[in-house]
Amino acid sequence: MTIFWVLVTIAVYLISRKLSFKWASPFTNVVFLSTTFLIVTLLLSGQSYDVYEPAKDIITILLGPATVALGLPLYRNLPTLLARAKRALGAILAGTVSTILVAVIVGTTLTLTDKVLIGLSVKSVTAPIALELARQLQGDASLAASITVACGILGAMIGPMILTLFNVSDPFTRGLALGTISHGIGTAQAATEHPLSGATGGAAMGLSAIFTSFLLPYLLPFLI
Repeated sequence: MTIFWVLVTIAVYLISRKLSFKWASPFTNVVFLSTTFLIVTLLLSGQSYDVYEPAKDIITILLGPATVALGLPLYRNLPTLLARAKRALGAILAGTVSTILVAVIVGTTLTLTDKVLIGLSVKSVTAPIALELARQLQGDASLAASITVACGILGAMIGPMILTLFNVSDPFTRGLALGTISHGIGTAQAATEHPLSGATGGAAMGLSAIFTSFLLPYLLPFLI
């Protein structure tokens, strides 16, 4: 059964990718479509997540090499990145701080619990770092991981549309924005737009995770 679900996952990904290329839309985002198709397939087949989990564990092994592969566009676009490094660092730092402030302030306004607020505060970093930060801040690690993945998918779906709405067409800037707000999922979306967007998205993803790890423990006590 494990191999069967691995093959189903690959097939779902390929179908989603084909649909994404054919009908470009926030709702044809590859991650969103793949996740939706898999959930529907599990529900229709009457299988629980426990049945699918061994296949997920196998596929997750590829996450490490995929993350390392983000270094290739970084290397190829290194001169461009270095030429705009100062402004990019400032933009990523501002984006990191603002996404934390906005998430926690909106959550506080909606009277969400502290555990949910902590989950929202780490939503823009990659899931492994979000998990560890949530544990250190006495939050719910599982909840933080769920919020992080959901925000990543949402950012990859509507982020490009919002950037286009505000006439942000520069691949460098689009990559910075998507990598800062939507970690790896946003970076993957940026890479489909332009190689430079993928490179800046990867840099933004890594640096925003570092900034969040250092700043959040000091910021959060003043926010909740």
